[in-house]
Amino acid sequence: MNISGPRVPKQARALLDGQKKVSTYEATGGEVTAQFASHNIGLLPSIAPGSVIHDNACGSGTVSRLILSSNPSSDIKIHATDVDQPFLDKLQEDATKNDWPIEVANQKSESLSFPDNFFDLSVTNIGIIFFGAAGLDGAKEIHRTLKPGGVAVVNCWERITWLMPILNVHTVFRTGKPFPAPVINWADGQHLQKIMVEAGFSKDKMRIEKSDAWAKTRDLRGWAEKSWAYLAGIGGWIESDEEKWDEEVDLLAKVLKEQGGTKEVDGEAFVESVRLSQRAHQGPPLRAPTATHWIGPVYSTSPIFPLSSFKTPAETVCIADRTEIPSTNETTSAAVGLAWDSAADWEV
Repeated sequence: MNISGPRVPKQARALLDGQKKVSTYEATGGEVTAQFASHNIGLLPSIAPGSVIHDNACGSGTVSRLILSSNPSSDIKIHATDVDQPFLDKLQEDATKNDWPIEVANQKSESLSFPDNFFDLSVTNIGIIFFGAAGLDGAKEIHRTLKPGGVAVVNCWERITWLMPILNVHTVFRTGKPFPAPVINWADGQHLQKIMVEAGFSKDKMRIEKSDAWAKTRDLRGWAEKSWAYLAGIGGWIESDEEKWDEEVDLLAKVLKEQGGTKEVDGEAFVESVRLSQRAHQGPPLRAPTATHWIGPVYSTSPIFPLSSFKTPAETVCIADRTEIPSTNETTSAAVGLAWDSAADWEV
């Protein structure tokens, strides 16, 4: 998503300048992260009237929109924060137009301006991986700003189906320029658990679950081009990227189509996304997870696409309740977790 510097191809700028960055993201990875958010919010108990909610690292407000669409209560208050101004501008525009109870602010998740014990619910959807100190600084702020008895939802990718194809194209066209390896291994959920514990939540109340989703498109090359524009900058743009843009995008579309995580049905391409989820909660029972969810057509079973054949992206989710211990005035998390019965059937 790097669009600064003299080597950024004009093709990438055309897709990422200003508000175009928002629509490009929403048409690719944003479609999947929105489903993660929807599933996680669906597991929460009903949001009480008068709740104060934090949409942390909000992007264009996916979490806020989902909460407002599923909660008829008109007296909730949402504070949506991020550091990416084009996304905030889009959310502010829609909030003003629709008179939503949302206050939008440009704030770093590692240094929030809110007082202690402020939120009833804090949701960080695929944002913790970008926070300082390997996520810990953001986790501490989540805990600090959450009321005793409040609920925090935090998730991260375990694996991303389309990242390996991006790496493959990078290797072919950027000879001798290594693709940066992640500093932290988030894959098994252990690091997320670790930082949540260090922030003040209780590990023994967190459990793992898995889920899957599909990004759907009728134009795989167009989807590949937007994904390349948004993600190829991670590897560092080089001068030849502009000249070889079409070749790079063509190769990415080819690799995406040939990989196990992409299927074509009736002219539509489906790119699979799976998450590894860690959940913790105290209070009313969480709703039971439903059958496997597919983007586009929904299949309760998978006779056409056996799950075990896919190489899939995934995420880890922590839903933690902050509970005050009166005798010491300290806080910890408490939870009852849920796990998918079919988790053992998935190749992760």
